[in-house]
Amino acid sequence: MRKKTKILIAIFSILFIIIGLIAGVIFYVNSSLKLTDKFLNGEICGDNEVPCEITTFIVDEGAYGKSTLDKLEAEGIIKNADIVYYYNRIFNGYSFVAGYFEIPHTMTDQYGNAHKTTLDELLGFLANPANAHQDTVVLSFDEGDFIRSFAKKIAENTTVSENELLDYWNNESVIRGYMNEYPFLTEEIFKENVKYYLEGYLFPDTYEFFEFTNPDEVTRRFLDRTLEVYNSHKDEFAASDFSIHEVFTLASIVQWESGSVEDSKKIAGVFVTRLNYPEVLASTVTACYAFDLSKDECYEVGDTLDYTWRQDPYNTYTVQGLPPGPVCNPNETAIIAALHPDSSEGYFYFCANMCDGGTVFARTYEEHEYNIEHYYLACDQ
Repeated sequence: MRKKTKILIAIFSILFIIIGLIAGVIFYVNSSLKLTDKFLNGEICGDNEVPCEITTFIVDEGAYGKSTLDKLEAEGIIKNADIVYYYNRIFNGYSFVAGYFEIPHTMTDQYGNAHKTTLDELLGFLANPANAHQDTVVLSFDEGDFIRSFAKKIAENTTVSENELLDYWNNESVIRGYMNEYPFLTEEIFKENVKYYLEGYLFPDTYEFFEFTNPDEVTRRFLDRTLEVYNSHKDEFAASDFSIHEVFTLASIVQWESGSVEDSKKIAGVFVTRLNYPEVLASTVTACYAFDLSKDECYEVGDTLDYTWRQDPYNTYTVQGLPPGPVCNPNETAIIAALHPDSSEGYFYFCANMCDGGTVFARTYEEHEYNIEHYYLACDQ
């Protein structure tokens, strides 16, 4: 009799545990199918100031399913993207529409009664083309351009302001939030005297943006492209004598000097050679960057003493070594050159060949003066 009693107790205990587990799972799933309190209470706002009644959210082009749910979870709007994904597939089957959305925290039913927005309403809202701002702009960004120029062009064509972007690109806490996703962003970008943390890391290319957008979406578009280039040369970055930040910094200087692959490698080699001697790099673009000249102004000023003699951490005419960070945004050719500098021929100087294009190199200052006279000044008309 006692044995039977013990068996029954054991069975009921197991059943109780199973029922408890099932109840717990049901409770967890039901809880996960509700929008977060922070969103409903106006603490998750997107572009809007906190607190808010409407949250801005962007569904990226091609992100019509799980990736959008992951993003909703990352931004604190939903609780569990995995559970919502399967719930949507089984019960709704919504496919999201690309665009910029303004999601209300309250909805109105057919009788005119307001209520907190539900998960089903949110999913349906993001699947409705009528709710999406879908106008886009296509913008091209030149290699060697400054981050200020990038911000200005974006501001002229979208709803994001220039100052908003520059502040965002120089916000340490914001940048740290990207570091796990983009391994080329390292602690070195926060070193002393760096002007803009993301200078040099916004890959110059042609991009399509929503006219209604925000700094995060703009930034990710650039960083995603930079990540592609970085991953293509990941082993080369690892093998380089320079840190990742130093590679991007050197590449930004090389970018200014030449667009040719072979010339760029030799120019990078010249700078590497100078780094190994008690010499300064003497790069014009660093002086221009130090004193906030525009690209056009920098071309006009050239190597004039008006700018090259002034003291600044970025001015490589007055300080030794690389500047604190990149001075423009380099393309892949310049990055490759920084990864594979060619100093095999011992060149110490170079100048533009204004007669035939390209670059002429010299080992001694006397040769350099000759090159300037015969290949630069003689043909610089």
